[in-house]
Amino acid sequence: MPFAHHILIADDHSIIRRGLKFILDAHFNGCYINEAETVKDVKSLLCSFSYTHLIFDMQMLDDNIIEHLPEIKKLYPTIPILIYTMSPEEIYGKRMIEMGASGFLSKQSSETEVIDALGLFLKGKKYISAKLNEIIANDSNNKNNSPIDALSDRELVVMNYILKGTGVKEISIKLGLQPTTVATFKARIFNKLGVSNVMEMRNVLEMYRYKTS
Repeated sequence: MPFAHHILIADDHSIIRRGLKFILDAHFNGCYINEAETVKDVKSLLCSFSYTHLIFDMQMLDDNIIEHLPEIKKLYPTIPILIYTMSPEEIYGKRMIEMGASGFLSKQSSETEVIDALGLFLKGKKYISAKLNEIIANDSNNKNNSPIDALSDRELVVMNYILKGTGVKEISIKLGLQPTTVATFKARIFNKLGVSNVMEMRNVLEMYRYKTS
């Protein structure tokens, strides 16, 4: 019997990949699954095999998927992508959907919610939690705009690294940019968020998460 679904699970933690594989094998028939732990591996596998579904963490061993999602969607526009991550949906969920993801699922979700989300995803439907759906609706009605709406995709990537404590020089190496360019991005991010340091930036984002929880 041929496989109905050819799925690539990309996550830098093997226990997460194995857990998702166990759930898929236990609850859904006809799944052929490959795994990747780096963005480099993801791109290599996409070139060598035809997948029907992609499940990605945001942060991989070698890079952040935010930086590569637009390129992947451009090269493989018909393949649905589910983001499965610890990164907060209040901050990143809306942007990931806007960048072409077919769903955003928190790793803090219950097993039942994961199964339900995977079921919709494999049927070709979008999965957006009730919470994220409310955030998107409120933002559209200008009731509770996200503080990161003004950030470009590249600025969002740089912000994510800054929040993880990555320095300007290391960010420049990861993104292939000059340190002065990264410093400029950092200054723009602070300006757009109305903050002067990383602590204030964290506070702004936490306040938004609190308002939307």
